[in-house]
Amino acid sequence: MVELLQGSALIEWMSLRVWQPVWLWLDRTLGHAAATTRRFALPATYRRGGRKAARWGLIGVGGALVLWGVAATIQELAGLPGAQWAHVWLSAGATLTRTIIALAIAAAWTIPVGVAIGFNPKWAYRAQPLVQVAASVPANTVFPILFVVLLAIPGGLNIASVLLMLLGTQWYVLFNVIAGAMSIPSDLREAALVYQVTGWRRWRTLILPGIFPYLVTGMITATGGAWNASIVSEYVSYKGHKIMTLGLGALIADSADRGDFPLLLASTLVMAAIVITGNRLVWRRLYTLAEARFRLD
Repeated sequence: MVELLQGSALIEWMSLRVWQPVWLWLDRTLGHAAATTRRFALPATYRRGGRKAARWGLIGVGGALVLWGVAATIQELAGLPGAQWAHVWLSAGATLTRTIIALAIAAAWTIPVGVAIGFNPKWAYRAQPLVQVAASVPANTVFPILFVVLLAIPGGLNIASVLLMLLGTQWYVLFNVIAGAMSIPSDLREAALVYQVTGWRRWRTLILPGIFPYLVTGMITATGGAWNASIVSEYVSYKGHKIMTLGLGALIADSADRGDFPLLLASTLVMAAIVITGNRLVWRRLYTLAEARFRLD
């Protein structure tokens, strides 16, 4: 299952994956030095104190580096004009709109198709390999074709960017919906048929509650994929020309090309803030709701 980004979890990960190996190395190094250098051997109390001091010294260095990074970031962002900040947030709104449209289109067709496949074992056996093959094709390889076809129409890059987001996200939703439909017990489906629970009532009482946890998981993964795809889909170099649309992904790609570090930093931080806020305010609550209410076990 997809873990939501949390500060405590990040701190725990850093302590386990980064500092712990360093501490173990220091323990082994200091212990070896104390054992081999007999004439300078110190009591165990002093050795333990030295190790603790080394640990706190490393923590202090790491904290100083973090503070230096924060200060440098604030200094870079402080020089960014207000007009550019307004452009960053306007671009963020445009990319957020495209992301929501791509997710809505993905859910609109993957939910009924995924349920149909999951409820039919023969379809699931035949369709899953085909879906896996389609999902293995990188969306970037299809994008040049879409771009050439759609460039001639009004708003071509806007439509093409949404389609590229869709190509990169819809498979996550489809896989999870199929898994959710297959997890619904067959006796519940048979009971719905016996009691003639059909149509929207069947969807509302059986299918949607059964697939809801899987659907939320797929949508969380698809959201991250859509934001990543925006960097490629909103900014294109074509025949020596840069073609871009209003969007946070285009702003990140263009500022990286021009070496505009303050604008690149601001755009990246805004994108990260939007993703984290969406995880905590929307997806985390839906995930908790799925675990608390929509369970068939």
